[in-house]
Amino acid sequence: MMNALLSLNALNAMPEEAFLAAVGPVYERADWVAAAVAPQRPFASLTALHGAMHAVMASRPSAEVVQFLRGHPELSPGALPAGLTAHSSEEQRSTSLGTLDADTETRLVAANAAFSARFGFPFILAVRNASIATILAAINRRLGSSPEAERIEALREVQAISWMRLLGRVSPAATGVVSLHVLDTVRAGPAVGLPGALWFGDDRVASFTTDDKGRSGRLLDGQLRFGSYEWRLDTAAYFAATGLPTWDRSFLPSVQTRFTVWNPEEHYHVPVLLTPGSFVTYRGT
Repeated sequence: MMNALLSLNALNAMPEEAFLAAVGPVYERADWVAAAVAPQRPFASLTALHGAMHAVMASRPSAEVVQFLRGHPELSPGALPAGLTAHSSEEQRSTSLGTLDADTETRLVAANAAFSARFGFPFILAVRNASIATILAAINRRLGSSPEAERIEALREVQAISWMRLLGRVSPAATGVVSLHVLDTVRAGPAVGLPGALWFGDDRVASFTTDDKGRSGRLLDGQLRFGSYEWRLDTAAYFAATGLPTWDRSFLPSVQTRFTVWNPEEHYHVPVLLTPGSFVTYRGT
């Protein structure tokens, strides 16, 4: 694992051998994926690099894909087996697999065995920080898939795994941004003058007051990180300013909306439809 993130410029300028050492491990035991895209440099973004790498994998015949999938480790309850790559060890340690009760461990071992017997490769899931409930729900559902459908889904999980690994090695392009747009659906217009803040974990990373269109403006322009963010809106102050008495505005004294930035190179726009008694949010465009 690399301690410091490489810049895209440095990655693009590396000799091929250094490029393979830097991003070859992104795909489990498959340095040939990185070797296939090395001549395509320079890449303008991590998104472009990852897209090229995934296209190489997705273009392989089914038999080659299955052989690649067989190179992935089984999700192991208890102690991690010998021979895991550094990435796989880190990812499995981020789950609760090492602290399962006996009944849950038995269920997972049985499900893993049934999965391998049915499809000929291990159950693959992007497990970083996943709960055991998520893992069991996914494996039990996918046991009912056809072999072709499972190959497709397994590659989607590989796509997610490789993206997170790439983010752990190379800095994304500084193109990401977040924004908020709040509409007051009772007043049928923008929520003007609503105070709010954007949090990343325990850190407040931006503060704002919505403008005359109910917008926060562009926040964290080029400074987005992978992970969970949360909008915290002071709806009590907003509704007080609009003239609502205490008993009408007390149900929602504040609104918190958590969302995950998966790709720090993208624009995450979050509309909120607001009333004194409810709110609706979604990812906008």
